[in-house]
Amino acid sequence: MEERLENNKKLIRQFIELTWNQGRFNLANSLVAPEFTYHASMIDNPMTLQNMGVVVQTIQDAFDDFTIAVDELVAEGNQVVSQSTFSGTLVKPFMGFEPTDRMLALNAVTFWKIRQGVIQSGHSLLDTADLIHQASGIMGKKQNLAVL
Repeated sequence: MEERLENNKKLIRQFIELTWNQGRFNLANSLVAPEFTYHASMIDNPMTLQNMGVVVQTIQDAFDDFTIAVDELVAEGNQVVSQSTFSGTLVKPFMGFEPTDRMLALNAVTFWKIRQGVIQSGHSLLDTADLIHQASGIMGKKQNLAVL
């Protein structure tokens, strides 16, 4: 049982490295189920691996030195929870944010479901309030976060 949980955590770490950090979705394809879906709190619709690749490429193009650090992995049953930090320097306008010379960081928690050694789905919750706070401080703008 313990070995399976460790293998599940390794699978998630490898998936994050191949997709988000390296953009090698062709290799990551073997790590996911054919019906794989990914949900992110900033995006309305669930994504396939291919759609996720388009989003990741858009983010990588907007951020210089973009990377994701996996801060913690917890596994139980057929689930793994990852706590990660997305970081990079915004060099192109992105989702209403203007470029800056300072690094931005976004914290995320993702709930991964694994079955038979492949990833079935991922659901990410992103700390967008902190990102808005960072960006508004960098740009000298005050935003009303009460509506969040």
